[in-house]
Amino acid sequence: MKKIVAVVMFTCLFFASFVNVGHASVPPKLFLDGKRLYSDVEPTIIKGSTLVPLAILTEGLGYEVEWEGDLKRVTVKSNDTLIQLIINDSTVMVNGEPQVMNAVPQLIQWRTMVPVRFIGELLGLEFEWKDAEREVHMFSHKDPETDPDPDPSDNGSQPIVPTGYVESVDFDQASTLNITYSGEVKPSKPFYLSNPRRLVIDLPGTSYTGNHFSEVQVEDNPFIDSYRHSAFSSDPLIARVVIDLKDDIGHVMTQSDGQITIQLMPVSEVPEEPTTDPVDPTPTPTPTPEPSDPGEGKIYHVVLDAGHGGTDSGAVSKDKKKLEKDFTYTVVNKMKAILEKDPRVQVHLSRPDDVKIELRDRVAFAEKVKADVFVSVHVNSFTKDTATGSETYYYRDNSKELANIMQKHLVAGTGLANRGVKTAPFVVIKETTMPAVLVETGYISNPNDLEVLYNDKNQDRIAAELVLGIKEFLKLN
Repeated sequence: MKKIVAVVMFTCLFFASFVNVGHASVPPKLFLDGKRLYSDVEPTIIKGSTLVPLAILTEGLGYEVEWEGDLKRVTVKSNDTLIQLIINDSTVMVNGEPQVMNAVPQLIQWRTMVPVRFIGELLGLEFEWKDAEREVHMFSHKDPETDPDPDPSDNGSQPIVPTGYVESVDFDQASTLNITYSGEVKPSKPFYLSNPRRLVIDLPGTSYTGNHFSEVQVEDNPFIDSYRHSAFSSDPLIARVVIDLKDDIGHVMTQSDGQITIQLMPVSEVPEEPTTDPVDPTPTPTPTPEPSDPGEGKIYHVVLDAGHGGTDSGAVSKDKKKLEKDFTYTVVNKMKAILEKDPRVQVHLSRPDDVKIELRDRVAFAEKVKADVFVSVHVNSFTKDTATGSETYYYRDNSKELANIMQKHLVAGTGLANRGVKTAPFVVIKETTMPAVLVETGYISNPNDLEVLYNDKNQDRIAAELVLGIKEFLKLN
């Protein structure tokens, strides 16, 4: 594996020497022993010197790398070599001995770019440059005792057929990144890298329908600086998506047919990964509250949760005039007005005004009032305006029946496509103990959905149907 890293690095140097002027802007294709190599960020040539992103070393290709932010020092370790680089310093320490380079490591667009000539010079590699194809073919010196030939039954020369294809990777400019795909795609468990903080999502067996590499900068966003996708590996075949995060930002990943959604949020709001299948938590025993009106029997406590609020606008329409927080607040208050007509129900609003309420404060509120039902109202968004429909999320087993009932009434209220009932570990439906659901009424990014959702009469109908769902679950009809 370390030879592969060396090959990638040395190839960058090789390309810098042999590239034609007319093709200088087109990166070459890299091959090792006949197999195509990919990196998620292209090399950069500055004043005749080739620099590669530190990610080539850190994101799965074999070297141990340490970053000391206060010193701006990078340490690269292999079995017999210790290399120390300092950003903007031409002196490099190789096994404790100083050497002076004609290029320096740099920080470019928040990437640590490392000059690689000295590493290539330490390694004995054979290579062939195919100018017409713009291909660099590298050949490693394998030790037959330690690096036996591949199993003859492994037909490595045959192309690997993807099981799925990434069609687009888009950010909604708020807090959600969507990966749209076709075929069968099963993402690996995402992982984080540091300096800078990054979230990496690998998609085994997956290729792209369009460009194999793209990078997008995001300005003035509290969650991310940029995101990119690349063909990370050809054998095994892996597509990779990397999100450059702000400090203390985490995520929740969900998947439905044709779409993987990465919801970004503060680390403090990220639910813990479940270690087993969802089960009903056992709350601390508390005395059963007396009915508010003993003459009428039990009073059911319902918490209505208007998503977002205050400085947290939630999803925003394309013309910036419609905000998710306004829709959720209006519909929840319409629901409250209807429910309060039934003396058997007492309504509690987790967000009684246009203020930002932290997710765990919403949970604590529901627990404090000993709610029998918790319903959180939201609006969806996607970068493509074709996404449409209503869906309901639950997490715990004791919420599944409520979710099925609410989805039936939600679709009746909106008249939009039925996207079904789904599970996701959102904080407000995971950490509450009573039956709890989160409804995504429709897509603010879809012109038709937008027209439906932000119509007063339609909001009356949506609120009425959601109330019918609550009362059906509580058997109050």
